[in-house]
Amino acid sequence: MTDADARLKAMFEADIPPTTDARFRLEVLERIERRSARRRLAIVLGAGAVATAGAATLGPQLTASLGGGAMVAIGLVIAGVATLWGMMQMHSPI
Repeated sequence: MTDADARLKAMFEADIPPTTDARFRLEVLERIERRSARRRLAIVLGAGAVATAGAATLGPQLTASLGGGAMVAIGLVIAGVATLWGMMQMHSPI
């Protein structure tokens, strides 16, 4: 091997990327987590909008037939379901 070949070989070996790139892996994991968080947020906001629309639609009828405590009961049920659902989402690998 000539001196020029040795220099070329050394130059090419200097440009070889590391076998594990921690920064790249962290950036990929961050992108995946952000996408997952956006998906969960969209689901929560959509479910909240549906629950709010349902409570607004059914609220007057339930209040008239069941009394004033109906809206409080509906709110507690919605809050309980949202809390349980959120706890399940925290532990699920979406």
